[in-house]
This record gives sequence, structure tokens and C-alpha cells, in this order.
Amino acid sequence: MFFSKEQVDRGRKIVNAGIVILTFLLIVSLIIDFASYDTGNLIKHVVIFGLVLINIFLYYKGNRIAFRITMFLLSMVYIFVFGLLPVYLILILLRMLNVLDAFGGALYLIIPAVIIITINVIIFKTDLYDDVLAFKTYYNRNIKK
Repeated sequence: MFFSKEQVDRGRKIVNAGIVILTFLLIVSLIIDFASYDTGNLIKHVVIFGLVLINIFLYYKGNRIAFRITMFLLSMVYIFVFGLLPVYLILILLRMLNVLDAFGGALYLIIPAVIIITINVIIFKTDLYDDVLAFKTYYNRNIKK
């Protein structure tokens, strides 16, 4: 399968944006644990944050295993950002407006399903998945064999 250079560049930008989002989420988690004075969770999150930072450093150095781990972590970040976060925010908004209990609670299932389907259609129509796949294929072929 052949990809254009523009697709690979867009995929690289998407992956780099995901790495920034992942780092931001980990920093926020550390700040929350530090503010709550929970040393057990703080130590655990510092270790996880350190491992993820080492993995990101190895990814940028060209390590294939770090690349696969980074892609796995980024898939979780994208699921959270594009799927769960909008569902969570809209459910909070609708709960504040007392709309969710209107049909006996059926909207608790219908609204998240509609949001997730809409976001999936948007992702596949804008070719975000194809761009990341192009970057992944390029990386596997050309980086440190």
C-alpha cells in the first residue's frame, strides 16, 4: 500500500499531538495526586510517568519496541479524548439540565451510542486513521531496520 508524503507528515503530527496529550494527562494526574497528599498513589504515578517518559525518549531515538508501546498508549489516549471525554461532558451537561431521566433512563444508553458513532464517522471521514496508518507503515519500513 502506497502513501503520500503528506499523509505521512499528517500522521506524524497526529502522533506527536497524541504524545503531548499523553504527557499532559500524566502531569495532571501527578498534580492531582500531589495535591491530595496521597503518597502511595503519588509514588506509583511518578514511576509510571518516568517509564512513559523513557519510552517516549526511546521512541524518538528510533527503538521499534518503544514505537509499538507508544502506539498502544496513544490508542488509549485517542479513545479517551475522542470517545469518552465528549460522552462524559455531555452526560454531565444533560444531568445538570435534568434531561436524562425523561424516558426512564434510556437516554443513558442512547446518547453515548450516538456520540461515539458520530465521532467514529468524523474520524474515518477525515482520514485520521489512514494518516496514522501511513506514518506507522513508513516508520516500520524506514526507521532502524
